[in-house]
Amino acid sequence: MSNSIAVQAFNKAESVLSTLDSIARSTGSDKYHLVVLQDACFGSAETEKYRSASAQTTQVLEAWISRNRDHFVSVRFDRWEENNGPYRTAERLISRALESSEFVIFSEDDLIFERDAIEWFERALTHPMFLRPNVWAIAGESRFFDAHRHSPSDTEVSHALALAESHNLIDKFVCLDFLPSSCFATTREKWAEFGDTRGTIRGDRAVVDRCLAEAKVCFWPVIARCRDTGMHHPLGYSVRWRGSHHTTFKNSYVVSGMLKSTAGDLTELTTSQKDALLNEFTRAWELLSA
Repeated sequence: MSNSIAVQAFNKAESVLSTLDSIARSTGSDKYHLVVLQDACFGSAETEKYRSASAQTTQVLEAWISRNRDHFVSVRFDRWEENNGPYRTAERLISRALESSEFVIFSEDDLIFERDAIEWFERALTHPMFLRPNVWAIAGESRFFDAHRHSPSDTEVSHALALAESHNLIDKFVCLDFLPSSCFATTREKWAEFGDTRGTIRGDRAVVDRCLAEAKVCFWPVIARCRDTGMHHPLGYSVRWRGSHHTTFKNSYVVSGMLKSTAGDLTELTTSQKDALLNEFTRAWELLSA
């Protein structure tokens, strides 16, 4: 049975095209069903504001699918008639994809996949750690090498890349009690445990709350396979709820496509290794962003 890649869309035409292009370029994507679900603007709090952008997004999605349909095992594109919001849309999309698949890779409409992103998800899927019942999903982004709204210098990037190469971090993972909202992969069996929660109001936060309460975790790469580019899109969720000048920004300045390493066996970082990486490459940027 072929597995699925599920993409959630709304009103960001140029952004979702970048996401789909990166998925099509990702190695192995031709073995997958592609399922796209676009939320409607009608009935939302800002119907008129989103009407034109929503219609444009529909048009570019239909055109992209027409050009790229043969790349995938199959392509399914559906649209809501009324606005359902990001949480209900994500829940229904993933559930729909898993009706005919055992495994799904979910993405919002502002993620960029590295060429080895799908290979990463597949490698993690078969790892003994992911098979444990307390592991709910696989992340594509990383909690390391994130400079937030800052721009690292060439020297800082070179230092991070050298360390990533010398320690073969492309093959390292961590388990964290946090599921990302924008991109993750999971199985039908595991989704049955938290899918309904993901579809509630603020479902992404509700899933994290359950992880903390029930000791559930997510399987994360140390080196990002996906980058979130949408935190400051003028029509995006973050800007709508936090304002156009909100400070949160995801800046993954080391991703897998920048490394020369070839993939080997995935191994988990020790606690001391994880803390050392966080202290050197993550927490300093968090302090600057506070």
